[in-house]
Amino acid sequence: MPQLCRPSLIAAGVAFAAVTLCDASFFPAAIAQDTATAQPETPNQADSTTLVVGDRLRISVFERVEQDDDKWAARKRVGRPDQSFYPRQDLTGEFVVQPDGTLPVPLLGNVPAEGQTGAMVAEAIATAFQAMVARPARVTQALVERPAVSIVGPVRQPGMFKYTDGMSILHVLALAGGLRRTDDNWTRVEYAKEQAKLPAAKERFQRLHIEAQLLRAERDGLGDAESLQGLANFSPALIAEVGAGRRHIRQAYLERKAALEAGMEAAKEALVLSRERLEASDAAVEQREERVRALKLLADRNAIGRPVFLEASVQLSDARERKLAAAGLVTEAKLRVASAQIDQSRFDLETKMEIDRLLAQRLQESADAAAALNSSEAVVTLLAPEIEPDSAALASLDFEIVRRSGTYWRTISATTATIVKPGDLIRIDVNRGRLTAANQ
Repeated sequence: MPQLCRPSLIAAGVAFAAVTLCDASFFPAAIAQDTATAQPETPNQADSTTLVVGDRLRISVFERVEQDDDKWAARKRVGRPDQSFYPRQDLTGEFVVQPDGTLPVPLLGNVPAEGQTGAMVAEAIATAFQAMVARPARVTQALVERPAVSIVGPVRQPGMFKYTDGMSILHVLALAGGLRRTDDNWTRVEYAKEQAKLPAAKERFQRLHIEAQLLRAERDGLGDAESLQGLANFSPALIAEVGAGRRHIRQAYLERKAALEAGMEAAKEALVLSRERLEASDAAVEQREERVRALKLLADRNAIGRPVFLEASVQLSDARERKLAAAGLVTEAKLRVASAQIDQSRFDLETKMEIDRLLAQRLQESADAAAALNSSEAVVTLLAPEIEPDSAALASLDFEIVRRSGTYWRTISATTATIVKPGDLIRIDVNRGRLTAANQ
């Protein structure tokens, strides 16, 4: 008997599987969303970690659709949730925290991220999504990658290394291959190269920073002296050179604006003259019309000859033609005035946009130049000493961390046990006094 029932059970199982596959192929999105919503949330690293510039997050946005809006909601299945979640692929992806501290999300704009946790960023994205499309959303996030840490100084392989939570300076020192030897020719070559690049890097940073300050003053309507406060350590000659260059460009702007204003005034004067000519032509037409009416009465009474009346009529036609020409000149003058106004408005708008564009570009270039200058200075300062590979070498080192704080960088004293943060630059210097004392 069991043998007879087994084929029936197999057939029933095959039929059930076929129906299940058919139903799954017919409702792929709904099944996928039901499965996704049924899974419990698991906390990830970005939920409690404070984000910094350079952090890369994986953001996934799911739009919640109520039953009334879901065309498959009528097809009930056991365990189906009250709402369906559909992925928004246009808002899903990996995003990097920008230098201004925001996370650029398509359609939603820049979401504040620096100093926030991943959960807070996800909540802000969900709030912005609901404000934009009037639908609630579920946002998940995961911290994919953190900014690398860098190390410069008397190590075998200075450079950038992947950041790991809880890593200390000693870990980074190990990744860099440990301390270098006195016979390391690569160190001498790199030291000479960076020393040669240092003056140019310093001048480039100062030049870009000065120009950014001047552009900010132009945008805000401030004077040069007020905008250059706080640059006492900069080269006066470089400040004068960059300031002269910017003044030359501003003078060109002013000359162009003066030319446009002169064109506007000329167009307005031409309009006034055209209107005066039209008024004179209109008065002449009225006089000719009055004369023609008077001569017509005399001609009808045979008091004057017809040639006199015809000559007055011809004069009236000429006056009317001159009036039409004057009216055309008035229209033309009005068009010139309107065109001059458009040229002025376009010039003002383009000038403002150009200043804003240049300011943003110079600020970014200045930040890059500052990082390059810090790196060159660190290499020049830290590669010059040579460390003997003995037990006293590690104790003779001074460690510093250069860490980003807002839009600036600050220096922090550290030890080999100091925990580093994403994006930190570790500088190592040799304390000759401690090294000599340790070797004696």
